[in-house]
Amino acid sequence: MEVLPLSSGRNRKEILIQLVTICNKLDRFGVFGAYSKGLKWIEMLETNHSLTQKEEWQVNEMKALLFNERGNQEEFLSIWYKLLKQYREADMPEDIGKCLLTIAKHFVMLEDYDNALPLYEEAYQLAVEHEFVDLRKSSGIMLIKYLCEAGYYSKSLEYYNQISQEMTSNSSVQNEIVKNYMELNKPDNARIYLSKRLLSEEGSNKIVLNCMMAETYISEGKEDSASAFLDRAMKAYNEKCNYYQRKGKNVVLPNCFLSPCYLFADLLWKKGKIQQASQYFMIVEPLMKEMVKTPVRMELQIKALTNFSSFCRETKQYEKALDLLARRDSVLQTYLEFKAKNDKKNYAERLKIQELKHELNESEDVNRINTHVAAICIFLLVISVAATFKSISMYRKLKKQGAVNYRLQGMIKKCDEGDMPESHSVSMDQYELLFWQALHKVRDEQYFLKSDLTIETLADVLNTNRSYLSVSINRFCDKGFSVWLNNFRIQYAEQLMRENPSIALKDLPEQCGYATAGTFVRNFKRCHNMSPSEFMNKILIEQTLPKVEKTFLTTH
Repeated sequence: MEVLPLSSGRNRKEILIQLVTICNKLDRFGVFGAYSKGLKWIEMLETNHSLTQKEEWQVNEMKALLFNERGNQEEFLSIWYKLLKQYREADMPEDIGKCLLTIAKHFVMLEDYDNALPLYEEAYQLAVEHEFVDLRKSSGIMLIKYLCEAGYYSKSLEYYNQISQEMTSNSSVQNEIVKNYMELNKPDNARIYLSKRLLSEEGSNKIVLNCMMAETYISEGKEDSASAFLDRAMKAYNEKCNYYQRKGKNVVLPNCFLSPCYLFADLLWKKGKIQQASQYFMIVEPLMKEMVKTPVRMELQIKALTNFSSFCRETKQYEKALDLLARRDSVLQTYLEFKAKNDKKNYAERLKIQELKHELNESEDVNRINTHVAAICIFLLVISVAATFKSISMYRKLKKQGAVNYRLQGMIKKCDEGDMPESHSVSMDQYELLFWQALHKVRDEQYFLKSDLTIETLADVLNTNRSYLSVSINRFCDKGFSVWLNNFRIQYAEQLMRENPSIALKDLPEQCGYATAGTFVRNFKRCHNMSPSEFMNKILIEQTLPKVEKTFLTTH
């Protein structure tokens, strides 16, 4: 900062870039004033200096990080989306991958896995194609973790099998791998995985792995095996305690004991072993009452406190049962308040992101139109200078105008032949005309059965752009393209299920235009507040009851 006033030209630009870099790092360490100074240097750079493309990218990335630290997500995402577009145009795969991971991470913070997972998958495919080892590993780990969070257990394991060799020293995904196997009802596979990890791990990780191994046996009701691994975990914990006590330090019971111990106590209780069950509940009682801040640990505490209070009530420890219930209700209230606040914040952020993406798309359309207009103006200028081509130019212009009018008449005629009301055919604006064309294609010609149908491809079919089509659908349906399209698919699915109640549910998504079963189930629940299998059972009951009643009346 002292050298800056004495510098000029290229040296001044380099010093400013270094100052921005330093302020960016200081801001991440929480140094007061670093944020405002960083933006000040950036403004000086952009106003007074000509930046190369590489320098502009570097400065924009640092600006985005400063905005992110201050929670200015609109500016943060806007910059990263623009950088992503520029990196794509410049064919810079490594920087594209960095952008994809950054944007995906933000969607994960909002628990918006539908938007995050495609970005992680694109980054992973990019890493495989260009042999970027670090990008492949980081994007693969994120896919394993968040596919599991979103309920895509088989797909999560597929990615794990692809990068397992690169994760020999990584323990951050072990919970997800075990959860995948357990959710797929494959406890043996979970135990094989945990056994391999136990052979290579030491210290605290060994405690965690033994607790997880015990939990796989508890789910099958195998008391002896579960007890053996819980004892091993406790032995490893005691050894750790003794080691640290000799150094004058205390060690608290790790949170990994809570789930297996209360579940094992519950198993013993059901088998009538009250004394042993009480011991295991007592071991983890401090963990049940510990003040925690993460929703996952709160959920675990709520389950454990509920089970322990039921046990105390059953064994006539009424005062303790009431105390545990009071603690459970307190944790539950905190959990619900946190979830409500978080859900409200996430929903607001998602709406902002949708608006941002819409604005970016509109901006791209405007730029594209401006580019076309500029090109046409230059073309016309050249034509006007070349007097010998004037007659040819006029001929082409008239021919082109005639073709446009002919195509417009054909489109209107096609709409008139559909189910559009006659009252609309005369006084129809361009958006309404476009909506009826889209409805005819999607509903009547069953374009909704195409699994690869997007608003962009439909816009191409209708000779328009995605922005005009989006506005048309929103104006006349009061919903976005995705919801509008999925409603047709779900209606078709309901029709198929009613016509053929014995239809195989696994084949239904593909028949209705869905690429994945998960997307089909999610949209079906949105429309019917129940899963496809529950809806099928409802149909079977509706169709079976009249027959049963008729048979009953006939026989009696």
